[in-house]
Amino acid sequence: MIIAASAVLLIVLSAFAGLKDFGLAYTSSFDPDLKIIPETGSYFILKDEDLDKIRGFDFVKEASPVIEEKVVLSNELNSGATILKGVNSDYHLLGVLDSLSLIGVFSPSKDNSLYLGADLASSLEVVMSEDFSLLATAAKKKNKSLFSFTPFNSTKLEIEGIYQISLDIEKKYAFAPIKTVGSLVGVNEKSYTSIEVITNGFVSKESLNKEVGGLFGSNVVVLDKQDLNPALYKMLNTENLAVYLIFSLVALIAMFNLVGSLTIMMVEKKKDLLVLKSLGGKEGDFNKIFFTLGIFTSTFGAFLGIIIAWVLVVVQNSYSFVLVPGTSLPYPISLTFINVFIVFSTIFFLGVLTSAWSTSLRGKP
Repeated sequence: MIIAASAVLLIVLSAFAGLKDFGLAYTSSFDPDLKIIPETGSYFILKDEDLDKIRGFDFVKEASPVIEEKVVLSNELNSGATILKGVNSDYHLLGVLDSLSLIGVFSPSKDNSLYLGADLASSLEVVMSEDFSLLATAAKKKNKSLFSFTPFNSTKLEIEGIYQISLDIEKKYAFAPIKTVGSLVGVNEKSYTSIEVITNGFVSKESLNKEVGGLFGSNVVVLDKQDLNPALYKMLNTENLAVYLIFSLVALIAMFNLVGSLTIMMVEKKKDLLVLKSLGGKEGDFNKIFFTLGIFTSTFGAFLGIIIAWVLVVVQNSYSFVLVPGTSLPYPISLTFINVFIVFSTIFFLGVLTSAWSTSLRGKP
């Protein structure tokens, strides 16, 4: 029972970890490792030399200035809201966008071009034609004219391509040249809403914040992937905790078999313990024998359960026996050291707890 409980707990945690990685792959592909945003307001000004300094940091692989604004895209029949993302020709996601292209190719160097998601394109009934364009409307960031009666700017955008990845992202983001978006909202050149940073490895947001603190006239905040999607990560972490607690309860129930086994063994060995006691054995020594036996049993069971779970995970990753329901995709499963440590620690702790409880209930021989 201990072996089975250990194996099941590790398999479930590994399956959830694989499913978590599979789900995050969609959002992570569109999220930078770190993102620099202003602490107050929507925009900050960054000089070219300061941008070069950020790109020159040892841990920075790429750094791309970005303008993000909520806009309404419309034609004569339909309209839809999205976040229009203005990027340069050296934007770090251009390769990813090209690989996701359903039709056409996005070129940030071409003014008034637009690259949007398939779901948004479908709702707007987009037609890939030279005669078809979309009107982008956004709120003005600066309005100094007394004769301007509208707080909005509008410009026509020519559709260069359509990408496809997932419905949420397709609705959320559309891409355009950064000059076009800056002109649409009426901000000065070198004004950005954020800088997206791709690192060479794991770098904490505190490290980057310390490095860039003196480069900006105003204070900035550095966000990581978890900060960019707090609701998603909170949901996944909560589900992971719930799954762990449920199957830990299953493991605890399995440990009652250990309690029963130790109790039966102590009853069967009662006469032998009387002999040992008459030879000078002490009550505490007898308890230590059964306590050690309980810990050894739980530890050995956890070890064997982890080995069995590891074999099953390797088989699933190699031969894909289990598929995602309704698809031909292999069910994702990921065996991590942290999950192995959690399973072993849980079974060991429950083994110590139940062994101590069993030996404390033993009557005197």
